[in-house]
Amino acid sequence: MTEKQQQILSSAQKLFALEGVAAVSTARIAKEAGVSEALIFRHFGSKQQLVEAVVRAGLTAKSSIINGALHSPDPVSLVRAVLSIPTEVADNYDQFLPWVAHLRAVWESGTEISSDSFVRERLVWAVLEIGHGRPDAVAYTIERVLDQAVELGFIGEEDEANNLCLGLRELLINE
Repeated sequence: MTEKQQQILSSAQKLFALEGVAAVSTARIAKEAGVSEALIFRHFGSKQQLVEAVVRAGLTAKSSIINGALHSPDPVSLVRAVLSIPTEVADNYDQFLPWVAHLRAVWESGTEISSDSFVRERLVWAVLEIGHGRPDAVAYTIERVLDQAVELGFIGEEDEANNLCLGLRELLINE
C-alpha cells in the first residue's frame, strides 16, 4: 500500500470510527487525508471499495490484538485474557481505532461480522475444555461481547464495557 493509500485508509478509519460510514463523505475523507477526492477514487475505485478496505484492515487489527491472548494452554486463562482486552482500549486508542471502524462499517452495511478462523478455533477449544455445551455458539457470543465492549471502551464507556466482560466471565468461568 502506498503512503497516499495509507493516509486515505487511516483518515477513513478515523472518521468511520468516530461518526459512522453514512455520515462521512469521500470529500471529507480527502480533506482529512490531505489529498484530492479524485485520488480516493483512483486508489480505491469507490466509497464502497474504501469501506471494504477499512473492514479488511480492521479485521486484521482485531485479529492481531486478540491473537496475543490466545496462546495460553489453560482455557480459563485464555478466556480471562480475551475478556480483559477491552480494558486496554483507553490506553491504546489508535491501536483499537481500525477495529472500531471495522465494526461501524459492517454494522451500518448490515453485513455479517467475519471472524478470524484461528480466533474462533481457539475460543471454541477453550469453551469446550471448560465444559460448556454448544461451543461454537458460546465462542460467537464471546466475540460479539468483545466487539461491543471494545466499541464501548472506545467511546469512553469503560464501566459498561467492563461490566459486559465481567458478566460474561462470571457466566463462563464463575468468577
